[in-house]
Amino acid sequence: IYVMVHSIGPGITNFQDNLYKKDFLIEKATLLRIKIGDRVFPLALLGKDGWMEYTGGGNLDDFQNAKALINKKLLGQELTTLNHYLKSQGITLLIVIAPNKASIYPDKLPEQIKSLSKKSRLDRLISYLENNNLPVIADLRPGLRTARQDQNVYYKTDTHWNGYGAFVAYTTIINALGSSHPELKPYEEADLELVTTDPGIRDIPNLMRINFITEPSFFFEPKKPFVQTLHPGDYLGYFQFSSIQDSKLPTLLMFYDSFGFTYLNNYLSMNFGKSHFVHNSSMLKYLTQESIQQFKPDVIVIEIAERDLEQLVNYLSNFASE
Repeated sequence: IYVMVHSIGPGITNFQDNLYKKDFLIEKATLLRIKIGDRVFPLALLGKDGWMEYTGGGNLDDFQNAKALINKKLLGQELTTLNHYLKSQGITLLIVIAPNKASIYPDKLPEQIKSLSKKSRLDRLISYLENNNLPVIADLRPGLRTARQDQNVYYKTDTHWNGYGAFVAYTTIINALGSSHPELKPYEEADLELVTTDPGIRDIPNLMRINFITEPSFFFEPKKPFVQTLHPGDYLGYFQFSSIQDSKLPTLLMFYDSFGFTYLNNYLSMNFGKSHFVHNSSMLKYLTQESIQQFKPDVIVIEIAERDLEQLVNYLSNFASE
């Protein structure tokens, strides 16, 4: 009655949005559910050893190989068209798939959640492209699985990799580009400074509306800053331009999602004279012959989360129709 009386002031139509102490009540109810052993929440699943799993976007369906298979033939045709044009312009293409956390930490999921087949959608896609002479995908999973033996490469309470995981991805990408651009050499951890921030609320506790579960962030940055970065646009468009003064290193055009934004973009900017970063949601607008002629990249990297793999067909469709 006390809560209802204090909530009714703004009017009945806004009662739900203006419920008195709404966030406090949700947090305490969630805490109670956790204490009595509940593990399933909207968009979140509590796994083993304090690990949390994001369940939105078909994330677990992807892990269980229950998602519809990718139209490999259509995607292969689109990639062939794109790669053929880029090669004619002397541009290297690399597709980077940021693995789902469950692909690297399947052992942290509840035992009841099992994969339905041994080969994932990503496995099948990589095999198909390699068999059709399109080895344009950098598989980050082996490096991340090896690195996790020494340190966590994903946040326990977030769907993304942490600063270490992003650094492993960065190293794999630069090494993959080394065959076409031997001047590209990844920095070592010893070359950089590890920065740790105070614990904060990561994305999964935020979805659960709880603030008593926090986790620190850590990432690498140059000991002496040498990359200049501007953010001329919004996150979902042409978001970031980075440059190294008087550098003769190649130019990068990078299409990214939240995994790129989580440290990877800044790591990559250390190895390119100029770097342009565009969100995937604007790829149809910027992945065109006209834009490529304007940016004049030497390398194009398309980074996309494993759970969104089927979106590649849509992202490349505009270029394929040019």
